[in-house]
Amino acid sequence: MADSINTYQEEPAESQEHVDAMLAKVEGSQQDPERPEWLPEKFNSVEDMAKAYSALESKLGKPQQEQESEITEEQIADATPSDIAEALDANGLDFDAFQQEYEKLGGLTEDAYQALAEAGFSKAVVDSWIDGQNALSEQVQSSMYDLVGGAEQYQGLVQWAADNLPPDEIDAFNSTMESRDTNLIKLAIQGLNARYRSEAEPRLLSGQTGSVSSGGKFESNAELTAAMRDPRYAKDPAYRQQVADKLAKSSLF
Repeated sequence: MADSINTYQEEPAESQEHVDAMLAKVEGSQQDPERPEWLPEKFNSVEDMAKAYSALESKLGKPQQEQESEITEEQIADATPSDIAEALDANGLDFDAFQQEYEKLGGLTEDAYQALAEAGFSKAVVDSWIDGQNALSEQVQSSMYDLVGGAEQYQGLVQWAADNLPPDEIDAFNSTMESRDTNLIKLAIQGLNARYRSEAEPRLLSGQTGSVSSGGKFESNAELTAAMRDPRYAKDPAYRQQVADKLAKSSLF
């Protein structure tokens, strides 16, 4: 008997790609009809994807924004106190408060540096500007002394002004000195020095306000101060003795 022929043929197994494609069709038929086909599966909605990308842009853009807003030493090198005050005011900070703190403590606190850093002024930039202002102040001070013959003569000039000028003129002079305008400061000092020479020195020479060579006594502390401010007081022992003799006849103390 002939061997029977088996006509059954086993169907080949479906490929994994075919299975995946069929599953995708089934899942696609069950998908929310309002969900766009291009929307990635990790997002539930278009709004969710927009929020995620917005947060990512904000996160990536923040360092760049901070870098652009930070002030550099080159940008601040020629800035005047008025420029700095205006910049700080725009950030809700008070320049005068920082200045008072610096003058009182001889420097700024860490809290002050932190507040300035948040406004775009790093500690290095702040210190650089302060050093520049101190150097400028020393330069201006030296030039002021030179205008009247030296530091000692300048102190005598200022003391005479404090003892003899009315308060409004003293305030005007002080305001000019605080302006840091070198041209105005020079004019103010030269004007004050000319006035001192025309009003105070002639009286000192003639004995009207404490000239020790005329005898008598000192009538006020201003006269005594003027006599002691005379350059001869530091250099001439005879002159110092004359001042002492006249002071002994006075009733100032």
